[in-house]
Amino acid sequence: MKKHKVCAILNLNEDGSRLAPLTDTRPITSLPFGCRYRLIDFPFTSLHSAEIESAAFFLTGNGRSLHDHIRSGASWGLDSSIGGGLFPHTEIDIKEAVETHQPNQLSSFYHDQIHYVVRSKADYVVVMGSKMLCNIDIQPLLHYHQEKGSDVTIMYKNVPKETCTASAAESHFSFDAEGTDRITGINLVSHTPEEVGRVALSMGIAIMRSEKFIELTTEAGKQNLKGDTLLLVKNQLEYNKVYGYEYTGYLKDIDDIQSYFDANMDMLNEDNYNALFNRGDAIITKVKNGAPTFYSKEAEVKNAQFASDCFIEGKVENSLIFRKVKVAKGAVVDHSVVMQGSEIGEGAHLEYVILDKGVKVGAGVSLKGTPEDVLVIKKNAVIEAEKGA
Repeated sequence: MKKHKVCAILNLNEDGSRLAPLTDTRPITSLPFGCRYRLIDFPFTSLHSAEIESAAFFLTGNGRSLHDHIRSGASWGLDSSIGGGLFPHTEIDIKEAVETHQPNQLSSFYHDQIHYVVRSKADYVVVMGSKMLCNIDIQPLLHYHQEKGSDVTIMYKNVPKETCTASAAESHFSFDAEGTDRITGINLVSHTPEEVGRVALSMGIAIMRSEKFIELTTEAGKQNLKGDTLLLVKNQLEYNKVYGYEYTGYLKDIDDIQSYFDANMDMLNEDNYNALFNRGDAIITKVKNGAPTFYSKEAEVKNAQFASDCFIEGKVENSLIFRKVKVAKGAVVDHSVVMQGSEIGEGAHLEYVILDKGVKVGAGVSLKGTPEDVLVIKKNAVIEAEKGA
């Protein structure tokens, strides 16, 4: 049987405004996760598992943090010099701002995507983002697409509507009456009647033939429809066979601070951790060598995860601790996410807090959020106890 060549387009120009200040200096796709990963690791691992050697990504802003993490893409097999490679397209917002369009002329956003697909000589294109945290297998998606004779196949998961975020962009599918998974409607979750208990939530991951992608992208360009995959097909449902492919693994839409915090906390549950990290091939990330984390005799640890190079003398429970973090004697870290290089002084107390990279919390400082309103401390902040307190 012929092995079909698949290329990938990653639309990473995802709205990170609801994740500020974590996204003040990085895009969503670069967000650290689970002590040693970044969100981009998950879609890249799916490409590696499917032996996809060619990918292009499109990103608003300069993406310095992303480039620093992925480099040539070698960790995920995306550095092939024969018919493969990683092709970055950044600053797409600036390009759009300075372009002067002529009638029927596509902007560089669409033109670059089409140009990439043509040059890849791939039979199929898989389109995805990074804010939908999951571990997918692309090969079954391709096989299902072929069996159905589908024009476009989009992944979805049946979820309780109450678990969806407040994002105005979240969409769900309605299907034909025959129950064949043929999509007949794409609807906003926010507009769904209250009595609806579950929805087929779109994951924004789709596969189609290269010719179909070029056709839909050209039409989207004419209509100036910028956004996720759904905009390519929403107005074309009547003219194309669009099917849904159900995903049953772990899924979290990283859309705001609460969903990001909850996703990290989910990893302290063994079932959730296995559903995400042990569903298929191991999640691949940039390798960083480091010493094992040190725990002093005074350290107390319960239900927590640690990366390497940490120095722990205080109490840590129900928390995730990234690389090179120091927790001094008498300090307490509870239900918190502490990113790389942060330092927590003697007697400090953290509860329902996210510390971004390089934060220094002084001795005796108390930082407390709540389960519904997590306190976020921005990158490289220095917090000292008030004098006389």
